[in-house]
Amino acid sequence: MSIKLIATDLDGTLLNSQHRPPEEFFDWVQRHPEIETVIASGRQYQTLVKMFGSLGDRMTYCADNGGFIFRDGRKLYSNPICTGDLADAVKTLGSIPNTHLVLSGANTSYIERRPSEDLEEIPMYFTSLTEVDSLEDVVDKDEIVKVSIYDHNHDAAGLIKKLPDLGDKMQCVLSEQSWIDIQKSDTSKGTALRFLQDQYAIKPEECVCFGDYLNDYTMMKSCHFSVAMANAHPQLKEVANFETTTNDTQGVVNMLSLLTE
Repeated sequence: MSIKLIATDLDGTLLNSQHRPPEEFFDWVQRHPEIETVIASGRQYQTLVKMFGSLGDRMTYCADNGGFIFRDGRKLYSNPICTGDLADAVKTLGSIPNTHLVLSGANTSYIERRPSEDLEEIPMYFTSLTEVDSLEDVVDKDEIVKVSIYDHNHDAAGLIKKLPDLGDKMQCVLSEQSWIDIQKSDTSKGTALRFLQDQYAIKPEECVCFGDYLNDYTMMKSCHFSVAMANAHPQLKEVANFETTTNDTQGVVNMLSLLTE
């Protein structure tokens, strides 16, 4: 098989339990300039650049679950939520107990001002995070592609079942144990990956993707060689064509080595 593109999720996939990428991945990217490497993550673009900055222009960043695509510091694609739907979502979701809302924009991400101890691990996922008095004041100030709910009880799977209906234009997806992502119904890693396949004239059968959670589901459907981690959500394993070892045993790098070395 001729591989022309690989796309990998981060948390629970490429990153280990300490949220660090393996050095071997950096080495692999350097050795394979002929393969387009895509970081497909729910994290914001600014965080991805900081994490992989040493690779410079060697990678494409599919940020915010496909809400943005950046290459060489240039925005290739975005799918922002319209102001009215965004304002409704913020008003509807902002009063849920034991949660924080984060709005992901092109320039930065936004969170309502709280005592620093209340934020816990949130800044770890958002290198660029701006505190504001009210999220309702920024819905029309940036290109917002995602509303994230952080659940302090770490039971996002339970919380998502209790969320109010946001209508057909919006979708709610489990991103991690503590995170739920709300975006336009046509925003996904799969949609973004298909955009890149068209842009780079690469066929699905020439693509490999890696993931572990349900926000990777559509990406699995967009690649012929779809790989779920051993630690992946059971529903993701059902749709993936292959499985590798866990994120703590460098499953992504191990599979890439088998395919390309």
